[in-house]
Amino acid sequence: MLDPKLSKSPVDIASGHTVRRYDEELAKLRGIILEMGERVVEQTQSAVVALVERIECQAYRVLDREPLIDYLSLDADEEVFCMIARRQPAAIDLRIVLALSKIAGEVERAGDKAARIARQALETLTLLNPGAELPSDDLKEQLQQLNDKACCMFERSIRAVATFDVKLALGIFEDEPNLYHASNEVRKILGESNQESLTPRQVVCLLTTAHALERIGNHASTIAEQVIYVALGQDVRYRNREILIDTLRHYGY
Repeated sequence: MLDPKLSKSPVDIASGHTVRRYDEELAKLRGIILEMGERVVEQTQSAVVALVERIECQAYRVLDREPLIDYLSLDADEEVFCMIARRQPAAIDLRIVLALSKIAGEVERAGDKAARIARQALETLTLLNPGAELPSDDLKEQLQQLNDKACCMFERSIRAVATFDVKLALGIFEDEPNLYHASNEVRKILGESNQESLTPRQVVCLLTTAHALERIGNHASTIAEQVIYVALGQDVRYRNREILIDTLRHYGY
């Protein structure tokens, strides 16, 4: 059960601290995460376009830029360590710092998924015969739809971090069924007879791509859980999604 206190107003996170420097450090950490998130969305979209449109050089660019997200992740870790050492945060402040640390980890792992898609794109394109394309327009369209859903969820999760917006977080949870449906549609198309021109290895590459996109959406959901944890002080991991959404909507979120 969720705490009945959810019906009350959440902690005003934006109200600021008496120590201005601490607010600046929090803003810097959040800024790093927001930059990471923007790069992940850009990387994911570029990797899928490289696969669907057969742009090999674009897949290489995604791989070349992937370390930038890792470096930002290291910067985020350093900020977290310094804030804990300098400020020794407690209560809501500690909750924010630990949640942001977890969110940074989720964003970094989502970046890894974008790089995985780029690698699968390169392998898929290498296995295609010269002048050949992905076998069906349905497959390309469904991959793009899955990409759109995953990137939209992830982008909104990062926006939710900017203000710890519970409503945005709940919207991400509500989008999960659509994400899974789009992912299943890709798998369904790959199993149809008109895709027999694909080699088994190509099918594996495309399935891996679909799974990576689904996981990016999952990372968005995990980030949304941390947003709710900070805003409401409630750990909603492992809660039934439908009950959670209904309960929070009932409280006006």
